[in-house]
Amino acid sequence: MKTALSLLCLLPVLLHANGGGYISGVKSTGAFQPIGIDQVEMLSERLEIDLHIEYADIRIEYVLHNPGKKVKVEAGFPSAIATRTEGGLGKGGAALKAAPKLEDFSLTVDGKTAKVVQTDDQLDLNKPAQYMQTGTVVNSWHRVKMDFAEGQTRKVTVRYRNPYFYSTFDVSDNGSTDALSLTYLFSAAGAWKGPIGHGIVTVKNISIPESQISFSHPKRFVKSDNVWTWSFTDFEPTLEDDLTIVTRPHFSFQPAVKTTSEDTIYMGYYHGYGARRDPKTGQMSGGRWEFHRHDFTATASSSLPDTDVQSYQPSEVKEGGRQTAWTEGVPGDGVGEWLLLTLEKPSPVHRLGIVPGYAKSAELYAANGRPAELDVSVNGGKAVRVRLPDEHLKHETYVFDLPSKGELVKTIKLTLAKVYPGEQYQDTAISDIKLIQPLSKAPKIEAVR
Repeated sequence: MKTALSLLCLLPVLLHANGGGYISGVKSTGAFQPIGIDQVEMLSERLEIDLHIEYADIRIEYVLHNPGKKVKVEAGFPSAIATRTEGGLGKGGAALKAAPKLEDFSLTVDGKTAKVVQTDDQLDLNKPAQYMQTGTVVNSWHRVKMDFAEGQTRKVTVRYRNPYFYSTFDVSDNGSTDALSLTYLFSAAGAWKGPIGHGIVTVKNISIPESQISFSHPKRFVKSDNVWTWSFTDFEPTLEDDLTIVTRPHFSFQPAVKTTSEDTIYMGYYHGYGARRDPKTGQMSGGRWEFHRHDFTATASSSLPDTDVQSYQPSEVKEGGRQTAWTEGVPGDGVGEWLLLTLEKPSPVHRLGIVPGYAKSAELYAANGRPAELDVSVNGGKAVRVRLPDEHLKHETYVFDLPSKGELVKTIKLTLAKVYPGEQYQDTAISDIKLIQPLSKAPKIEAVR
């Protein structure tokens, strides 16, 4: 079984005078592949994927067998990693020169940590681009050398964290964000001798709304609760067999504003999933639309005192960013403290998106407490317990349904019921909140400028 491995590549996002773009994450990884030799067989492959909001934790076990004479095999674990060009708009920008390693990557042979050397088969990032670009894809290999005695069978295990690939692009007030995805290249295993004897793929959903998840080969998988499995025997993978999992669909976004005689007030963003823009009118149509609202007031039972450079008031959760956070202000972890969100008028809000913890950095997130469970009450009604994952969110939000039962929403009360304790401070924080209202059709957009 011999097939050429071609790592996926991506056209760079181009920047324009009134807009920009960003690329992030791991574009693809792939099955362990021998380099320059096909004497050894892959008896089995076991792939386990745990889906989190912004990344997947991946574990793989390969069983390799040498049916011939003793041989030294060099093999590599391939990845295509998206990187950004530092410097932003303007001339040049300092390109990243080295392929970053996969997060928390480890490789063992027969239970012992192996010496892994990372090599790059990368684009020439030092040459000026024809257009200013925010990123490119670097092809990277984690290589290891293994000795096989005649007839020897060896077990290789690989573990790593895969930040989902995505890109964003905006021009003036409008923009779009590609789907979050991960891709695993089964075709890389085509360089071993013969077919893969047998294998199993297990995908477990840890913290993503199930409706967002899709597979490139859905009919291969059997689903039970929050786990998908696929078993195979005598598998000779080709490029058509490579697996892509989407964990959040593509969407376009437009700002929502309210114009008064004195000012233009920012209210939130319209999100159109699958929507398309009319090139003549500039209006969006089709797809599924939501209004992500920040037009509410926020009050709290307590707040940490402000400093000269930082505010911890409840209003920080509606600013639409992660540089600030509301932080409760009582001794201890803050269980029982609450936030009250009040809309100007009752509205058909169905879901709530939250960025828990102090999300400005991974260090601040870990140092401070994060809500583990919230008691959520709508319009003063009976509270419903909602559990939150303990994940530092850099760009996504955790979304859950409100217990509104179709009623118009005027107030939402969030009470801290359980806390993930901080490593340094007994202060529990929430960085951002948005209220999500479904729309029956694409809105008419009023330009901000």
